Amino acid sequence: MDETERLGLESSLQHWIDAVGAPTAAPAGGSAAALATALAASLVAMVAGMTTRREKYAAVHEYARSALERAQSLTAELLELASYDAEAVREYLEALRLPHGTEFERTAREAARRATLLEAARVQMELLHQAAAVAELAEAMTGSGVATAIGDAATATFLAVAAGRSAYWGVRSNLKQLGQQEETRHLADSAMWTMGQLEEVEIRVRQLLDERVG
Repeated sequence: MDETERLGLESSLQHWIDAVGAPTAAPAGGSAAALATALAASLVAMVAGMTTRREKYAAVHEYARSALERAQSLTAELLELASYDAEAVREYLEALRLPHGTEFERTAREAARRATLLEAARVQMELLHQAAAVAELAEAMTGSGVATAIGDAATATFLAVAAGRSAYWGVRSNLKQLGQQEETRHLADSAMWTMGQLEEVEIRVRQLLDERVG
């Protein structure tokens, strides 16, 4: 069992940091972005939890509880996604190491390379969607959560947007290596649209900070 396979939901933050910092190809950027988004979701959970405890915010208690539950669920999903990304990188590298001395071997190697690239793009696409979900929750808590934690909710937004941007370029990089194909065009279009939504969230949160912080 290698380092990639040992990392998962039960791994400590230090374990992840050591693994990412090791001179190996995986886990790398995608896993780091997933971990950053998990931390962003945890910040949303914190702000939502604090909001549910303040009577002053009784009007948004129900939404805050819903945001708390969703954020906790996303945190767990994102930790799993960090592992999936590391595994996707490992499988791609294994495909590149396949023999290619004969025509049959070259065909098999190319098929494996393309399959792993497509899977890696799908993992990054999932991360982009998850980052968008976290950013939307963070935006809501920035606007309606407990005022003393507005900076924490905004930080969650900025972390999620940054991770989403990483995932967006990850999708584009993997798809470029696959070449323009009808089967991947929907992924490219979806990535562009989702990234646009994320950037709009970031703009709105900055405006909220201008209004509430000054």
